[in-house]
Amino acid sequence: MATDTTIAGNSTTTRIVLFEEQRWRTDDASGRVIRSRYPGGNQPTDDSTYHPGELDGPIGPITADPNALTAHIDATQPRFLGPTAVIRGLVSLLGWRTPNQAARTAVITVLRDTPGITYHGSVTDRAGRTGVGVSATSDAIRFLLILNPATGGLLAYERTALTPPPGSDRTGPRVDDYHLFLVHARATSSGNS
Repeated sequence: MATDTTIAGNSTTTRIVLFEEQRWRTDDASGRVIRSRYPGGNQPTDDSTYHPGELDGPIGPITADPNALTAHIDATQPRFLGPTAVIRGLVSLLGWRTPNQAARTAVITVLRDTPGITYHGSVTDRAGRTGVGVSATSDAIRFLLILNPATGGLLAYERTALTPPPGSDRTGPRVDDYHLFLVHARATSSGNS
């Protein structure tokens, strides 16, 4: 889910746009994405194939070493940008891969050891699943991960503007990006060569 804003003269219209993505990634950084937009309008389903090395992030599976995981996050979201970079970097890694138990433990360790990460306890995602929320905030933007409390797997990611922009008629926080991760699985092929 994302917000789509159109400005025409003195009128501003914001609407919610939903996307459905199916992602496949191999350890050589190749993969495939099938993306559909709702409402579709004049934007058809996109089917993109990525050759070895074309996808962002490290080659291979998510590491089980917290120090190496931190280095992988730093490669796409440098830590000098603060704790929000850790959240964004983890979404980038976890949104494309299914980590094993040791790698999920490394993810939790990195979150635990990052100053500025806030623990929220039980949080329910938009599919009704209860997880553990962790977030970081910068410039009145909160980046929230919802993790499965039993496995540490990623359930959802949310980016929320906590305050309205200057001159806006909006009051209160607004979610402007939301990712719901419904299925994570390991497979030998996408089945669609």
